Parts: sequence; structure tokens; C-alpha cells
Amino acid sequence: MRRRHGRVNRWVLVAVALVALGLYYVETGSARWVRGRAYESKLAAARLAQAAFAEVKALRDSLGLPVDSLSDPNATGLVGVQYSAVTYGRSDLSDALTTTNPNFAAAVVEMLSSAGARRGDTVAVSWDGTYPALNVHVLAACRAMGLTPAVVTTLSAGSWGANLPGWTWPDIERRLITVGVLADRTVAAFIGAEDDNGRGLSPEGRNLLDSAAARAGMTLSSPDSLAGGVEARRAAFGRVKAAVLVGRAVAHSGDPLAPAPSRVLRGRSDRLRSGGLVRAFLEQGVPVVHIYNPRRVAAAYRLPVAPVPLPELGRGRLFFERRYSVWLAGLFAAVLLALLWFVVRYDVESYFGVKRNQEENTSV
Repeated sequence: MRRRHGRVNRWVLVAVALVALGLYYVETGSARWVRGRAYESKLAAARLAQAAFAEVKALRDSLGLPVDSLSDPNATGLVGVQYSAVTYGRSDLSDALTTTNPNFAAAVVEMLSSAGARRGDTVAVSWDGTYPALNVHVLAACRAMGLTPAVVTTLSAGSWGANLPGWTWPDIERRLITVGVLADRTVAAFIGAEDDNGRGLSPEGRNLLDSAAARAGMTLSSPDSLAGGVEARRAAFGRVKAAVLVGRAVAHSGDPLAPAPSRVLRGRSDRLRSGGLVRAFLEQGVPVVHIYNPRRVAAAYRLPVAPVPLPELGRGRLFFERRYSVWLAGLFAAVLLALLWFVVRYDVESYFGVKRNQEENTSV
């Protein structure tokens, strides 16, 4: 076979490109859906969350607290009101609605796995009442993964959270423990709000939270300062392998105007503008699962934002992933490399009359 002299004809390159395109479509057509990583744990967590949500709704119904069909179109009963006596700070309604998806628990499982939490580990958990559904997701994920959560609760809540009389997070926690859906109890409680000492709440609001803590058997801690609240929480957690910080408690970031990103955080803490528990854990080398903005977490894990209606349980990219044939891809890559080597090394155009026609046209 004749060796090549000169450049490869463009029609030969087009033919090689068409062959490559055909092999690409064959490879993509061979893809199949398979169960994703930690499928069993994710499905178990979603099912636990769904069962817990039913109990939260039942508690609300028993208190005669109506559900607003406009702010809670799926009638989950997991969304509070915009403002109340125990509300501190604003949060977005879309964030609250996004957390009512039971499949969100699978995202928490994924984040805890990415943080290195393994069965038998103790993880620090700190939250407030802003996202009661998300608090349930964390507990469900911990149980499904065999983790032991050391829970610290901040009682105040942001807008649309657990901020109704008789329906605060301590009331919800007590209900879930009483019926046996979830069993993890708060080990330390703080009133929260500005400076972590209740400042910014009305006397009525502070009294309501005191009563809620008493009903749930929680003893409220009263730190002298925000730094004192951070240290008191660290002491309550003990030694942990990872930390989960949920909601908008001022003790998490130290500054509500400079929250840490909503993702798994690890490594150097000096890159963060925020302080509080996030910085404290990172300085100890403890990975942090920080969820301040649930919509960003949903987007990162391909969950719908404020879905109406709620998605089917156990469906989506968190549970199933598209897997391609590795051996077929390797075979096609080898074929393309061999074909490219052949057309570059040998003068294949002459065997199809391409060069002959070009020479005749040139002579004419």
C-alpha cells in the first residue's frame, strides 16, 4: 500500500468524522439506568422522612392550625407562617417548599457520605426551626446510615418555618419521639435570635419558646455572648466525625450577612468570611455539611425547587444513574485511533479515485 505524501483529503476526514459520530450514537444508545451509590440508604431515608412528615401534619391538625393552600400548595402541613412571635429572620418560601420533598433526604445521605461519615460514627447536628422538614431529613438520613447524631437545637425560626404556637421544633421533635418514628433527642437547646440570647424576640415570643422547651423536656442554655453560645455547643457535641448545620441560626456562621456556602465544606477555614460553628469545625479538621439555602442544594443534586405536586418517592438522579458500557467505549476508541493512524499513514484516497480526479482537473 502506498505511503502518504501530503495532507489528508477533506472528504476522507469527513468520512472519519461520520464514523466517529456513528460510534458515539451506538455508545449512548447502550446506556442503561442502574441504582446509584448508597441506593438502599437513600430510599430508607426518604421513606422515614415521608412517615415522619405524616406525623408532623397530624400534630398540626390536632392543634387546629389550618394549612394555607397558597403558601403550601401540596398541603404538607410542613410550612409555617411568614411572621409570628417566635420568628427571627427572613427566609424564602421557595426554600421551605423545596424541603417538603421526601426525596431531599437522599441528598442529605449523599452529602454525609461525601463528608466521610460512616456507619457507627457520631455526627454533630445543629439546627433551628426554620426548616422543620429539613431537620427531619437529617434525622432520617442519620438513621438510614447508622449514624449517631448529637443534636443541638436553636428554638427560634425563620419565616415559613416551625413558628406557630404549639408547633415549634421542640413540639415536633417530641411528637416524633413519642410515636417512635424517630428517636434522636436534643442534647442542648438555645433560644437563638440575635446574639443567641433571644434579643430581637418579643417577651411573648421568648415565653412561648420557654414553654415549648419545657413541654419537650429541654433545658434552655443562656450564653452571655454569641462566642459563648458557640463554645457551649462545641462542648455539647463532644468528639464527632462530621457536622451538619441546618437553618439560619446565628451561631452557625457568626454573621447572618455572611453565611457560609450551602454545600459540604472541608479544608481551610480562612477562606470563609463567616465564623461561628462553621469555622470552629473546619479548624478542628471536621467536615461540615452546611445547608443554609436548600434551593442551591436541590439544584446541585438535581432535585426540583418548590415542586407541585411532590415527586414520586425514590425517583430521580439521586437514586438512579445512567451508566455507559466501558468496554464498548474502549473498543470504539481503539477503532477510531486505528482508523486515524491508517488514513494519516497511507494514501487511501488514490484507491477511490480521489487524487486521480484531482490530477485530471488540474491538467485540464
